Amino acid sequence: MRLKDKVALITGAGSGIGEATAKTFAREGARVVIADLNDDGGRRVANDIRKAGGNAEFHHADVGARDDIEKMIKFAVDHFGQLDILHNNAIFTTVGRVGELTLDGWQKTMDVGLTAYWYATKCAIDVMLPRRRGAIVNTASVSGLAGDYTLGAYNAVKHGVVGLTKSTAIEYARKGIRCNAVCPGPIGTPPLLRLEDSRPDVVARIREAIPMGRLGEPQEIANVVLFLASDEASFVTGSFYVADGGLWAHSGMPSLSGQGPEW
Repeated sequence: MRLKDKVALITGAGSGIGEATAKTFAREGARVVIADLNDDGGRRVANDIRKAGGNAEFHHADVGARDDIEKMIKFAVDHFGQLDILHNNAIFTTVGRVGELTLDGWQKTMDVGLTAYWYATKCAIDVMLPRRRGAIVNTASVSGLAGDYTLGAYNAVKHGVVGLTKSTAIEYARKGIRCNAVCPGPIGTPPLLRLEDSRPDVVARIREAIPMGRLGEPQEIANVVLFLASDEASFVTGSFYVADGGLWAHSGMPSLSGQGPEW
């Protein structure tokens, strides 16, 4: 088991990538704290893990609230005695052209998607430093490496997450704390699946833009997070790992020869 005797805290673990990561960590021997605003989803994931023989506890947390971040870190330490892994994964975003975004929507996106990642990292570092070991994995995005139409707020926070990851990594590299990011492409998480139900034409275009021709699965991202959190990545810090079916590798230029991904 790659995470035997480790304690992991995962935000946004009540569904999607966070759920897949929590279950993967538990299968690999970690004791897991499921942190989520969604009580039903978080409790379901914790119960699923326990039914499968793992060790997990749910903790209600709104990462947009400073006090909740402090409490979730304290909960992990109080309940399991330590904290070895933090996976910052929760997200909120507002959608619209940059000139049409509301200040409230922009601020909430920043609070949940970037400030919370920094503050949870800060609180986790306080716990990890005395033991001189720890791994922090941030969910960034290919949208943190390029721009998207009507996703300016999301682009801003995900670019920020990549930058925060690098700064954290170099500052704590000699203190035994590693920090890396995973950059998923479009993944079949509940929000995108709901969009597919209401706007199948939009998701069809997304699938077509991905060289592999499909959405990613949450488990495929959890596998990358597992590597980055494990001791197998002991010489990996300050990196961002792209898992997007080849999307970021494409310049976006239409084929000059008329030949596309199908041949």
